[in-house]
Amino acid sequence: MNSDISRDRLDAVDPLDTQLRWLPATPPAGQEGRSRPALGLSPFPLAGLALLALGVGLGPHGLNILSRSVLSYLDPAVSLALAALGTLVGLGLKVRQPREARLFGASSVEAALTTLVVGVGILTVSLVQHPLEPWLFAVLLGTCAASSATTAETSADERRISAARIGDLDDVFPMVAGGLLLAILRNVSLASATSLVLLVIVIALAIALAGWLLVAQTTLESEQHVFVAGTLLLIGGAAAYLSQSALFGGLVAGLFWNLAGGPARERISQDIRYFQHPLLVLLLLVAGARILPSVNTVIVGMAYLVCRTAAKLGGGRLARRIVDRRASAEFEFILLAPGLTGIAFALNVLQVSGAADWAVSLLAIVVIGSIGSELLSLSLRPRGRRS
Repeated sequence: MNSDISRDRLDAVDPLDTQLRWLPATPPAGQEGRSRPALGLSPFPLAGLALLALGVGLGPHGLNILSRSVLSYLDPAVSLALAALGTLVGLGLKVRQPREARLFGASSVEAALTTLVVGVGILTVSLVQHPLEPWLFAVLLGTCAASSATTAETSADERRISAARIGDLDDVFPMVAGGLLLAILRNVSLASATSLVLLVIVIALAIALAGWLLVAQTTLESEQHVFVAGTLLLIGGAAAYLSQSALFGGLVAGLFWNLAGGPARERISQDIRYFQHPLLVLLLLVAGARILPSVNTVIVGMAYLVCRTAAKLGGGRLARRIVDRRASAEFEFILLAPGLTGIAFALNVLQVSGAADWAVSLLAIVVIGSIGSELLSLSLRPRGRRS
């Protein structure tokens, strides 16, 4: 009972979300525990798109305020933001609820199908020259396409709530797959890549345990903030040092804190949710500043958009059959909006590659496809249901 009460407090509506009209101040009966998913574009699409455009304007190919040297100085903060995003996803998993397993299975099937369809589609049309194996570049793009961003569902329809929850949970698959893919980028053999992934898991768990113990022992909020921020910096920094996924490291830490529970989990979650808004702005600005659109990337970005849309509609229909066959076709359209996870993973790849040209192209394709997916989701979302 105490853990349920604690989780309800953790899932309470963020006051800033209420002020910006992303969520109602008083949710409908039975929906008090629903919160806006972390760091998604969907809850405020116009602001998210504006931040990407602002990043392009301020970047090296615009006003050069966010110059290459400035962006390099921001790399540690980007690693922290990536780790925080992974942590929020891990903390958001309701691991003790039996029904969650079925929703998680449906979301994983939907995300895997999206990765496959986008990967195959990109293989047939890719015009980007890069030193990678074509299949690896295609799978990286497919992984970026897998996540969705769904707003907190405030209707009383359980079927719509299930669809929104699947949109929350499909961040897990690309984070796990992305961790393995980045290990493969650095190591030729699968055995070496697996060993590196296990090393990331061990390091993330050790840092998460240390952070959990420190937060549990402190009673001062100022110290608590420092410990949480320091823990995220260590996780992101360790991943960057190993040229691995900070998203995956954060996911491991978030799962550990989720299972560990206690007051420390509540404090950590509250602090990370407090950080999420500036971190979101940082990631979108940096992503915009890092991209270099070209004719080829625009063409591949359009192919990415078409393939992702087809995959999400098909994957959503398959997930609907797994969860509830009676659910309306609206189920699929809820999943069209892109999550920030795709852009975040593309940024992570850019960091690991040392800002290689092919990684810049990959980020540009993902950003172009994400903007298109966001606009498409807004136009196709049924009237009267828009957030």
